[in-house]
Amino acid sequence: TAIPKGKIIENIIQKSVELGAHRIVPLLTDRVVTQLDGEGAELKREKWQQVAIEAIKQCGATWLPKVEAPQTIAEFLARGEKIELPLVGSLQAERQHPRKYFVEFQKQHGRLPHSTGVWIGPEGDFTLDELQLIQNSGALPITLGHLTLRVETAAICCLAVDRKSVV
Repeated sequence: TAIPKGKIIENIIQKSVELGAHRIVPLLTDRVVTQLDGEGAELKREKWQQVAIEAIKQCGATWLPKVEAPQTIAEFLARGEKIELPLVGSLQAERQHPRKYFVEFQKQHGRLPHSTGVWIGPEGDFTLDELQLIQNSGALPITLGHLTLRVETAAICCLAVDRKSVV
């Protein structure tokens, strides 16, 4: 998730933990207002990890999601991580609801994906170059309906898609 203004990221982290996220990667994108250097990024990561710890205590989950230090899209992609079903929130015309991608994946593989990653852009969305970079890495463009959602609403909505109900 791209880092929104203010303390909204803390709410996103809290709700993400409560909804079962395994990892949260705050992104520094072209339209992100918050700019952090190495030391500032690590301090923020530590603070955000504490938010995750408090959320896990509240919801009773049995695992602690990792909150990574803020990084750029290019830095994350350079790691070469394999995510079975990468998705990206997009305001572009050619996009589908995430459930459709889960159904297609299940038909093709006979099971649900072991890992899903969702890219959520900042206020004002990803730039076209950022979106292209993410999609070129294999991410499929998703829509969450006809309304344009705030960053925190989009992140929570993506996590709330019940993959287990996909038939």
